[in-house]
Amino acid sequence: MSKTPEEIKAVIEQEIGGDWSRSNLHGCDLHRCLVEPVKRQYENSFKKGEELTLWLVLEECPEEPDTGYKIVFDEETGDFGLVTSGAFIGFYGTFLKTFESM
Repeated sequence: MSKTPEEIKAVIEQEIGGDWSRSNLHGCDLHRCLVEPVKRQYENSFKKGEELTLWLVLEECPEEPDTGYKIVFDEETGDFGLVTSGAFIGFYGTFLKTFESM
């Protein structure tokens, strides 16, 4: 079943639980780095020539979208994962676990 951007944001906000001061080793500020969820195509680094359609939910450098890590969401599995340089590099489970894995 297809998720809406609002439903995805609700999952993330529930995990954050009001602790918006949380950061990670890359110094990401949740207020600055979270983006409006949007579906994008990413290269699957595990299967050459295959692309994945995932929801982009966070950009490490929103001012420079072609750089840094991105957190994505797979609505089919409910898992969050990481993308870098346009390539999907793995699922890490929850949003916060993925955020901390950057």
